Amino acid sequence: MANFSIVIVPTKKLSNGRHRIRVAVAHHSQTRYISTQFTLDSANQLKNGRVVRHENAANMNICLRRLINEYEEIVTSISYLPVISCTELIRIITYEQKKKGITFQTVAKEYMDFMKGKEREKSYKLYKIATERFIKYMNGDFPLIQLSPLHIQEFSKALRKENLADTTIRIYLTLIKVVLNYAGKMNYVTYSIHPFVLFKMPASNVRELDLSVDELKRIRDTRFFKPSQSIVRDIFMLTYYLGGINLRDLLAYNFKDKKYMRYIRHKTRNSKKGENEIAFTLQPEAKAIIDKYLTRDGYLKFGKYSSYRQIYSLIFRHIDKVARLSGISKKVTYYSARKTFAQHGYNLGIQIEKIEYCIGHSMKNNRPIFNYIKIMQEHADKVFREILNQLL
Repeated sequence: MANFSIVIVPTKKLSNGRHRIRVAVAHHSQTRYISTQFTLDSANQLKNGRVVRHENAANMNICLRRLINEYEEIVTSISYLPVISCTELIRIITYEQKKKGITFQTVAKEYMDFMKGKEREKSYKLYKIATERFIKYMNGDFPLIQLSPLHIQEFSKALRKENLADTTIRIYLTLIKVVLNYAGKMNYVTYSIHPFVLFKMPASNVRELDLSVDELKRIRDTRFFKPSQSIVRDIFMLTYYLGGINLRDLLAYNFKDKKYMRYIRHKTRNSKKGENEIAFTLQPEAKAIIDKYLTRDGYLKFGKYSSYRQIYSLIFRHIDKVARLSGISKKVTYYSARKTFAQHGYNLGIQIEKIEYCIGHSMKNNRPIFNYIKIMQEHADKVFREILNQLL
C-alpha cells in the first residue's frame, strides 16, 4: 500500500523564496512528489504535515486532507498496485484527478477534432452548433461530472421555447449524447445516473419525400432553360439510377472504363460490420448521364461545379425550382431520389433484402436466413432493371 504525507522540499525552494506544499508518495521504497496549489512563506509554517501560523491554515489543512483522501481512494481501486512503480502510480493519480475536472467543451473539442477533414465537414458543423448551444445554456463550460438529468430536461425545454422543430431538437440532443457517450468510452467520466436517463427523444417524423413513377418521369423529361437546373435534374436522376447513392460517394467514384459500380458507402464504412460492399452493373440510363459529365481522369464534373460543397449548394438552391417547373407541388430534396428508388422497388414486390443491398442500407445480419444465402451483383442487376423499366 502506498503512503501519502504532506511535506515541503527545502531544496525545491521557489525563486521568490516561498515553499510549495507537496504530497509525498512512498511506494516500493521510492518517494516521489505531487505539487499542490498551496505555498508557504517559511518552512516553519508546516509542522507534522499540518499548516501552522498561517492566516488560512484551517482551510488549507481541510483541502490537503481531502486531497489525501482522494489519492487513497484512487489507490484502493488499483488492483495491480503491487506491480507498478512509484512513478507509474503518480501518473495514474494525476490522470484520475485530471478526469474529475475535465469539462464538456474539452471532450467535445477532442471528439470534433476527428471530423475536421473534408469528408465529415457537415457533421463537424452540426456538432459545433449543438455543443455551443448547450455550453451557452449552461452559462459557460462546466465539468462533465456535474451534468445531471435535470440539465438535459431543462435544456430541451429551453429549445422548445425557441419554437425549434422536433427534428432540430432531436439532432442537438442526439449529438450531445454522442459526446457524453464518447467521454464514457474514453473513461473520462462515469455516471452512476446517466444525464439522458429521463429524457425521451422527440419522435422522428417520417418524411414523405418519395415520388411516383409519373412524377419522376416529369422531372426526367422536363426541358430546363437554365444550365444549373439541368445539372441538378441530371444529378437527381443519376442518383436514382444508381440506387440512391450518396452525393459524396458519387463524386468520389472513378467511372473510367467501368461497366459496373463497386463501392462501400462512406456513411457506413466505419460502422457496419461484415459484408458492406455494393456491386451492380451500370444501366444504360445511368451510363448516358455519366458519359455526359465524365472527365478524362474518370471523375464527374458538372459544368463549373466540381467540389462536394459547390454541388451540394447547387442542389440545395435549385431542387425545389426543378420540382416546381416539372409540375410537382410536393416537397422534393436530393434525398427524394433514394427514397423513391426504394419505394418503387417495394411497390413492385421486390424482396426488402435486395432493396437494402442496392441502396447500401444496413441489412439485419442476425436474421437466420443469412446463414444460408447472400445477395450478390446478379441479384442487384435484376432489381435495377426491374425498377428502371417502369420509366420506359
